[in-house]
Amino acid sequence: MSARFPMKLNTERFLRFNLYTIIAVYLLVLVGGIVRSMGAGMGCPDWPKCFGSYIPPASVADLPEGYEEIYMEKRLIKNNRLAGVLNAIGLDGLANKVLSDPNAQKPTYFDTGKAWVEYINRLVGVVIGLFVILNMLFASAHENLWVKVLGVSSFILVLFQGWIGSLVVSTNLIPGFISFHMALALLLVALLLVQRFVSNSSDVVIKGGKLSAAILVLFTIQIIFGTQVREQVDTLKMIGVTKANWLDEMGILFYVHRSYSLILSFLIGVFVFKNKTLAIRNWLFIVLIATVVLEILLGVIMTYFAFPSFAQPLHLFVGTLSFGAIFYLFLLSNFKLRVA
Repeated sequence: MSARFPMKLNTERFLRFNLYTIIAVYLLVLVGGIVRSMGAGMGCPDWPKCFGSYIPPASVADLPEGYEEIYMEKRLIKNNRLAGVLNAIGLDGLANKVLSDPNAQKPTYFDTGKAWVEYINRLVGVVIGLFVILNMLFASAHENLWVKVLGVSSFILVLFQGWIGSLVVSTNLIPGFISFHMALALLLVALLLVQRFVSNSSDVVIKGGKLSAAILVLFTIQIIFGTQVREQVDTLKMIGVTKANWLDEMGILFYVHRSYSLILSFLIGVFVFKNKTLAIRNWLFIVLIATVVLEILLGVIMTYFAFPSFAQPLHLFVGTLSFGAIFYLFLLSNFKLRVA
């Protein structure tokens, strides 16, 4: 009895910090979406510092003369090193994109508001790093080997994510790197949820394991479509197209992304209906239903109201919440006691 009691305490402590870490990652997704919608991603042209300081300068007067060229040159040096690495591993096309993309060679001008927005984004990233370290340390005391392995894996992924974040800055927000940065955040959420699933015993019976797997795959594809649409929006911004005309300039992918949501909504509705008794009292189903409805509503708002700035980060954030709910329900319906 006494031997099991400390083990229970360790598990509860781990689950608590695991939950805090998941919440922190979602907060970073929201803040990152806000940064992107405000066009503040290059608020700090260097990394990890901001215009050479650990705290953003108070005004442009605090910067050296010709600071634009100074920081652009530093970015280009870093990009040349990155291109060398990419060439060495056979990614010649991406290396050429890093070197030839005109946006990577544009100078960044100081803007106090954007600098602080990006700085806050980085502070949230540091907080996540601390939570991931604590999550790893508490996982090390867990009896399950997979919980420990996933804790270390999450930590390594955060380090890699930080490096990719520095490349996002050095390449001046080349769209492909931004989408990859977002994909890594979802992968981190998935690792933390698997870690929680493995350590948290449950006798919940969920029907429709194969259906949940199909929904997870299709929803992941929908997220990829969404990132591509977002890249189209970024491109339209760069070439000076006004918000009112974005919809007219969108390619076929936007309409596929919009229509595809109807198929997903139908499948999710079937999945919830199969578990209609459980769905009433299980908070994961409630989160799933609420986020899907809200996601569709935000999509309608963006389509018919010229992509208002508030809707863009919320659309991304709510979509990642849906992904988390779908992913955990997939785990519950496929790897624990279930009814086919």
